Amino acid sequence: MDLFNFAIAFQILLFLYFEVTTLVNLYPWNDLSKYSTKEKIIEATVNGIIIILCIGLFITQIEWLMIISVVFWFIFLFMQLLNWWMPYLTGKYLKQFPKTLYETHFKNTLKLLPPIKDHIIPDLQHNVLQIISLITFILSALVLIT
Repeated sequence: MDLFNFAIAFQILLFLYFEVTTLVNLYPWNDLSKYSTKEKIIEATVNGIIIILCIGLFITQIEWLMIISVVFWFIFLFMQLLNWWMPYLTGKYLKQFPKTLYETHFKNTLKLLPPIKDHIIPDLQHNVLQIISLITFILSALVLIT
């Protein structure tokens, strides 16, 4: 499999993983018990459309459209790092991801990392999403520069 197809495969994997973990309660991998069906469908639909759009832009093999896709993969990864790793390492939280949200929605999910003071701990569901996102970004960027 060439690099382009490998990048597409990871983009599709990211889409599928995101959608499944957003829509299917796999407790203790994720905990969707506090989300309404409407909230899950809205999150899966909005993010799913954006992800599919970026896959479509990348598949065109038109350089400027592929650049837009790669920028999105970077922003997607960066926002995950801000939401999870900044609070874990520093104890500082973004407004859209306060500690109270963590306490009600993610506190009881599986974790691999040790606690740091009273900071949130990124859960395994999101660690895997972050690894897939990082690989997706790297592979997609490599396609552009090679």
